[in-house]
Amino acid sequence: MLETAALLLALSVGTNAAPAPPVDSQTAIVEQAQQFTQEFVPYVPPVVEPDPEPPKEEKPTQPQKPTETKPWVNPYGQTLGTCTTKFARSNTNRNTNIQLATKACNGYVIQPGATFSFNTVVGQRTKARGYKEAGVYVNGQTDTGVGGGICQVSSTLFNAALESNMTIVARRAHSLPVSYLPRGRDATVSWGGPEFKFKNPYDYPVMIGTYYDKSGKLTMSILGPADAKIAKPTIKVTEKNGVYTLTRTVNGKVNYTTTSTYGSH
Repeated sequence: MLETAALLLALSVGTNAAPAPPVDSQTAIVEQAQQFTQEFVPYVPPVVEPDPEPPKEEKPTQPQKPTETKPWVNPYGQTLGTCTTKFARSNTNRNTNIQLATKACNGYVIQPGATFSFNTVVGQRTKARGYKEAGVYVNGQTDTGVGGGICQVSSTLFNAALESNMTIVARRAHSLPVSYLPRGRDATVSWGGPEFKFKNPYDYPVMIGTYYDKSGKLTMSILGPADAKIAKPTIKVTEKNGVYTLTRTVNGKVNYTTTSTYGSH
């Protein structure tokens, strides 16, 4: 009797309980996915670092030699050859011509193996360029002409070239003796006529240095490096039957000869 009453009471309670709300299947799936995402921890493989490389053996460094700096050498600090001649201060036209030709030569650099040409460097002697009428020699006679006197410049330079052992390429004597140099030591020039040329035989440049002194002195020099070493030449002029022969000897060997003949004033 009691068991029957308990069963009836249980049925009565179950019948009166509120029904469970319906479950939306889509919502349930989303909630489960969110819960799974929150709980899921992705697998991350461990980072395997490579074995460290053994240290490289450092080679002992060789001590570097200090850079040697060569002392500066003045490229034109030595006079290889020079010559000084005199002129009369009273002959102003002639002196103007000497000064112009001297200025044209001053500082001219002759490269190794190059040839200096007096006419090319000095240029044509014209009144437009400042040259004056002065005394000249023409075919053994005295005369006047534009540029008279410049042969003293070429002759003085000829002797400087001899002393510095330049290779003389072209040289001719005057038709008459000159007053400023001994016979056999002059070098005449004329535009379109006789030329004076010499070649630089060295492996370094040389430069012409000049000094015009208004007191009546002209100096022409060949300049080279301060440390240049050249053999000093011996220069002699001999005369036989009116022919003057100049001979230049270096280290016992003759390396240049030239002859000159002169008329009389």
